[in-house]
Amino acid sequence: MAGLHHPAAMPLHVIWALLQSHAERAKHPYTFNTDSPIEQTFYDEGNTMKKVLLTSTALVAFAGAASAEVSLSGSAEMGLLGGDGIETQFIQSVDVRFSLSGETDGGLTFGATIDLDDAVDMSLAGNDPVDVATSTQWADFTVFISGNFGTVTMGDTDGAMDWALTEGGNVANPGSIADNETLHWGYLGSYLDGSYDGQILRYDNTFGDFGVALSVELDDTGSLDAGYAVGFKYNANLAGLDLALGLGYQAIDENTGRSCVGNICTGEDLESAVGFSVTTAFDNGLSAGLAYTQFAAVSGDEDVTHVGVGFGYAMDAFAVHLNYGQYDSDAFADPITGFGLTAAYDLGGGAAVNLGYAVSDNGTTDTDHWSLGLTMAF
Repeated sequence: MAGLHHPAAMPLHVIWALLQSHAERAKHPYTFNTDSPIEQTFYDEGNTMKKVLLTSTALVAFAGAASAEVSLSGSAEMGLLGGDGIETQFIQSVDVRFSLSGETDGGLTFGATIDLDDAVDMSLAGNDPVDVATSTQWADFTVFISGNFGTVTMGDTDGAMDWALTEGGNVANPGSIADNETLHWGYLGSYLDGSYDGQILRYDNTFGDFGVALSVELDDTGSLDAGYAVGFKYNANLAGLDLALGLGYQAIDENTGRSCVGNICTGEDLESAVGFSVTTAFDNGLSAGLAYTQFAAVSGDEDVTHVGVGFGYAMDAFAVHLNYGQYDSDAFADPITGFGLTAAYDLGGGAAVNLGYAVSDNGTTDTDHWSLGLTMAF
């Protein structure tokens, strides 16, 4: 396969760089295996805008009558992390999120969300609107407007395919302070979102048990065709079993040089993805899900398939989650696999003890990492 490097070609060196809150996906890309041909680089869909100063006076002036609301939420984490090639160390993070919402005289709702740490991300592009428009470091914020026509969202949001499908690692997952369960080599994540600059425009609407979404991602340089995606959701009952079904398709310009599929970077140049997912929850507290995706490569390269399964179980204050994922291609000597495990105990009041563990394997090399600590929701 053109440009493909097999993961067994070099020894594995693990570098753990946890710079931002793990309540959300990392706001900046960070890489585990910088010396490995498989580089695990993770991106949220977006990263930078101008600085915003929120003061009580400005909020009152903007709101006018009681037509607008601003709410504040936050999270914090503290504990330990370690693993294969990772020195056991402290980890802590904090995140504060503003949620803004309002309603027009005609009944349309509008709003936005922004994280406190966006002030750091925003500075990467400077104060010039041109710099902001062309920066690839977009902050984690979204803006939306909604009505009977549906909802239009712009910013660091899921593309239509990611909106429709449920990855195995997201099935009843209580989380961990280092996101171990979603940072192994078998986890997929956001499909082909972020192949351009991460700014996504999505329209979605629901009609009873059926939902549909369309999304577009533009190339700010004008040299690439727009990427787009379509997704469908349906809640069904088959033989007394409640199922959530998802189907999605996504395409990008073949010249983007997209070489990463989820957590795996192989040198593969991809141009489309199609997939489906099925999830269900039982009365006994058990949840289960399956997702399958096929990525089509540019002519001459080999297609890549991904299968992910996930299970979750909750009883009283305890919750556990297990997921497994596998990438396969005719170009791989062995499948690339990984599994993640989380366990949590709810202390009440928004605090919990969380354990995370993950193992990754490419047939010749394997690695693991773990974390243990307190999560706090405010």
